[in-house]
Amino acid sequence: MTGNPFAPPDEGPAWRRHPHAPAPGTALGRLDQIEDPGVRALTFGAGRRVFSMLLVRRGGTVRAFLDACPHAFLPLTWRGGSVLSADGQRLVCSNHFAEFDAGDGSPISGPADCGLDAIPVRVEADGTIVMG
Repeated sequence: MTGNPFAPPDEGPAWRRHPHAPAPGTALGRLDQIEDPGVRALTFGAGRRVFSMLLVRRGGTVRAFLDACPHAFLPLTWRGGSVLSADGQRLVCSNHFAEFDAGDGSPISGPADCGLDAIPVRVEADGTIVMG
């Protein structure tokens, strides 16, 4: 037997256990509904238990991230406005201006080793963005 026998079984990323997280296969919108480059914020549920995510488009590619700054524990979009840099390369927290790579969510500036939680999505042949 290897590893910690008292550790809970691997249940995947924490966002998957959120009660309002979209199920795999859920349609999230269409590619042509997001500017290129651009970001679209989506929320599911209501109140304190809301699930928020960001869809980031660059060309025909869409990446998705939990809309939660790992430094401030608030949505990147909390203060409103665009969170995507003018060149489409960085997501910028509206709370304290930490920057993350728009392609993979890795940290660029701000506390080290603290990136965004990626969420799997795919773009279907007809342009529909689907939860992975």
